[in-house]
Amino acid sequence: MKKTILFLLFFCFALSNINAQKNYTEQIIQHRATLNNFFRESKESPLPKSKRKAFSTLPFFPVDLTYKVKAKLTYTFNSPVFYMKTTGKQNDAYQPYALATFTLYNKQHTVTIYQNVSLKNKRGYQNYLFIPFTDNTNGKTTYSGGRYIETTIPEIPTGYITLDFNKAYNPYCAYNKNFICPIPPKNNHIATEILAGVKHTN
Repeated sequence: MKKTILFLLFFCFALSNINAQKNYTEQIIQHRATLNNFFRESKESPLPKSKRKAFSTLPFFPVDLTYKVKAKLTYTFNSPVFYMKTTGKQNDAYQPYALATFTLYNKQHTVTIYQNVSLKNKRGYQNYLFIPFTDNTNGKTTYSGGRYIETTIPEIPTGYITLDFNKAYNPYCAYNKNFICPIPPKNNHIATEILAGVKHTN
């Protein structure tokens, strides 16, 4: 009897994980469809107009739940404003929000999460968080200049935040040199391969 109960519990747990993976995959597929539509249809698309008609989809890595990580936060509210280098002549002002520490492939990594100073007081962007990063895929399977992910300040402060690298995307200057993009700072290099999100544009 006890073995039967344990088996049923294990089966329910496994089924729950399968359903969670399926639901998550569907969410990412929808996210990617929205991103593709933006590139194809939006007036703010980074694609030159001459390339939009033939555009079908961005190249993506397979969806992998491994790259949705829970990170421990070490808040850095009192840090001075950081002027992040860009691909243009000016630097952009960012306020370091927190250090985010997570484990991937049994190794610990830490990145700095930033808030754009000019957006902090703009309606709709008060909780916007920005994580520019590089990793060991850059210049190979991903854009050489690194990639970005975004998130928001958690509604309930728990000391943790979720970083989803399946939503990693390229800077707009990867598609159009008329755009000026923040350059990921050296402290945000992740010393492993992040095989998730958008691949190289070529």
